[in-house]
Formats: sequence, C-alpha cells, structure tokens
Amino acid sequence: MVHIIAKLKVESYDKWKHVFDERKSLRKQAGSKEGTLYRDHDDPNKLVILFDWENMEKAKEFFISESLQKALQKGGAELVETIYLEEIEKST
Repeated sequence: MVHIIAKLKVESYDKWKHVFDERKSLRKQAGSKEGTLYRDHDDPNKLVILFDWENMEKAKEFFISESLQKALQKGGAELVETIYLEEIEKST
C-alpha cells in the first residue's frame, strides 16, 4: 500500500467536489482504495487529499493522466503538488 498527498488550489470547493465525486469509480479502477479530504484552516480554497493507493505504478499513471488534467480543468482546480509515499513503519 502506498499513500499519496495531493495538494490542490480550487476556485470553488463545491464546483471541484462535484467533479471529484463523479470520478470516484475511475479512481477506484486505477487502484485508489480511499481518500481523506482536508481543507486549509486559513484558505478554504487550498485542499489536501491523502489517498491510499494499491501500488506506486498505478498511482503515478493516474496522477499524470490526461484524463485527470481535463477533470481538474473542468472542476476549476490546479494540482499544486503530488507527493508519493511508501510506508516504512508505524509509530505511536
């Protein structure tokens, strides 16, 4: 299991969320297990999504896909940064 942090800047959360929700099955087909959405406390148009993904290769393919770029444009969003993480240890 790998984790992906996607940082986005959106014009409107509601507009972006509608497009994001429409693409749920596409993310699942590409290996996404789940995602948790976070909003910046000081700027509600800055979002962070923490995804759990099946494997690194599928995640990278998804995040560079033309399909995702078109969806971001449709939703009025910019993908500012994508961070690919491999879990090495759990700690308390």
